[in-house]
Amino acid sequence: MNDHSTDNSRAIITNYRDSRINVIESEGLGILPALQTAQKYISGAFVSRMDADDIMPQNKLTALLKVLTQNTQGVIATGNVKYFGSNNVSEGYQRYEKWLNETANRQLFYKRIYRECVVASPNWMMRRSDFDTMNGFNLLNYPEDYDMVFHWRKHGFKIASSNENTHLWREHQGRISRNSKTYQQENFFRLKLGFFLQEFKDKKINLLGTEKKGILLAKMLQEQKIPFRWFTHVPQLVGQKKRDVILENISTLPPLDVCILSIYPNRKQRENLERYLKIKGYELGDKAHFF
Repeated sequence: MNDHSTDNSRAIITNYRDSRINVIESEGLGILPALQTAQKYISGAFVSRMDADDIMPQNKLTALLKVLTQNTQGVIATGNVKYFGSNNVSEGYQRYEKWLNETANRQLFYKRIYRECVVASPNWMMRRSDFDTMNGFNLLNYPEDYDMVFHWRKHGFKIASSNENTHLWREHQGRISRNSKTYQQENFFRLKLGFFLQEFKDKKINLLGTEKKGILLAKMLQEQKIPFRWFTHVPQLVGQKKRDVILENISTLPPLDVCILSIYPNRKQRENLERYLKIKGYELGDKAHFF
């Protein structure tokens, strides 16, 4: 897919003497129109995708296809990822890599779906029949990779992982995820909060955490006129107001509701928090979700 490149990309790719390579001009501008254009030309029984700046390990397609052939219909195949770049990969991306691979190895995809996108955007394969069932890329919105995972869940597809490294993800300053407003935190939050409210439309909502993410979520809930209670684990903040909502002590958190966790503390604090929530009846990945 040539998405209106202004360098020599088209000339380079057409110089390859390989009948399997077809160069297609995108009918729109950006990743999503390029994907939607590409799906019109799919002719195989399986669908995958790749980004131009990454590297595909030699075993990638074989490993993903093996996952699919070991399962019946309605399965998405993925695997582990590895960041690389000309400079050192930042600590944040290293943590995300570790979290993605742990999520895949422990098969925790849908339990962790509200935390981050649980599958790297160019690191999956699915049957063409399943792809057509969800209308491919046509119903997706930005951030499209995250939206696609929610659509997989909506259609009841299982995500299964190979234990092999199936994607080399290039980290560099020019990445669109670093530079486009489309992929900024607020857009991710609006997307996943929309799915969260659909899933728990009949439940009372409790918000835990009063820092930047908590304030952003409170703003979005208020914009949609969704009632919620706001809790803090910081004693000095109890009784104070944020966005006209009185902050309550976490010790008064009621059971049987649902909980949005806008904090992601260090491991020891997180484990303590998870134990406390479990006592209150909030199973992480079920009624309590990290955002």
